Amino acid sequence: MGYRDPCGSDKLRASLATMLREERGLVVDAENICVTRGSQMGIALAARLLARPGAVALAEALTYEPAVAAFQAAGVPVLPVPLDDEGIDVDAVERACRSRKVCAVFLTPHHQFPSTVSLAPERRLRLVELARQFGFAIIEDDYDHEFRFGSQPLLPMAAYAPDVVIYVGSLSKLLLPALRVGYIVAPAPVIAAAAHQVSILDGMGNSLTEDAVALLFEEGEVRRHARKATRIYGERRDALARAVQAELGAMVSARLPAGGLAMWLEFQDLAALARIEAGAAAAGITFAQSASYRLSPEAPHGLRLGFASHPADRTVQAVRVLGQLGRG
Repeated sequence: MGYRDPCGSDKLRASLATMLREERGLVVDAENICVTRGSQMGIALAARLLARPGAVALAEALTYEPAVAAFQAAGVPVLPVPLDDEGIDVDAVERACRSRKVCAVFLTPHHQFPSTVSLAPERRLRLVELARQFGFAIIEDDYDHEFRFGSQPLLPMAAYAPDVVIYVGSLSKLLLPALRVGYIVAPAPVIAAAAHQVSILDGMGNSLTEDAVALLFEEGEVRRHARKATRIYGERRDALARAVQAELGAMVSARLPAGGLAMWLEFQDLAALARIEAGAAAAGITFAQSASYRLSPEAPHGLRLGFASHPADRTVQAVRVLGQLGRG
């Protein structure tokens, strides 16, 4: 009941370390983990730690807007880097490093946010080489690692490059968003610096909640839930994909995501996109606006539609309404 380590509950850190070693291939102990109030806090901590006068961060031209905001709040401008079907353009990263002082590259390599593509293995290795050459850190946001349909997940970059990767994870997608338990994984000196930031911002977190979550890990409940949820979400993904093809197929290009919790729809018909965005809220359908993903004016226009939160029939009904709005 007293004040505790700003790195978080000892029990939860030990449980997380075991999970990360056994399921994601990370070579970590509790001293490499700092518990946070969700992944966004972890990204914000990393941005504060990496900020340098005159430095910039890089992110993909389509990216996670709150991560950009975290760097900007730390005084670090964020520059866009092109991406394609194999992930971030590493040649563009190298060109940026030769012209600017880069302190960090923010990535979601397992299922790119929002496009859902996976960063190709050869690009991962090249990016690690660039990080070591130019002295920047890779912030790897692995927000939905557990959910992979029909194939094995790729190892996180932190599993083979712990010296240059700050790994950010969360239990919000796996358990429930209101739980507010995330974590960062990094070398011990980085975790010590993060703990100092936590002591300034947050004191000591929520030890009672963290110990309760540790118990869920110890009893195997988290693993059982992940297996069950993945099966259900796979069925909901397939239902969304069929509905998108039937109702929006003439307006968008979309790929069936290999994992994750959402499908990315890239619009060729921008007038249809505008009609959908203008009318969805009145129809009771909410999603992030397409502009929120676009760090660059040249980035594609699209919507990221989640399929995990609702039964398949509700999702199909919502896509039918979006199709009607798009057709005008």
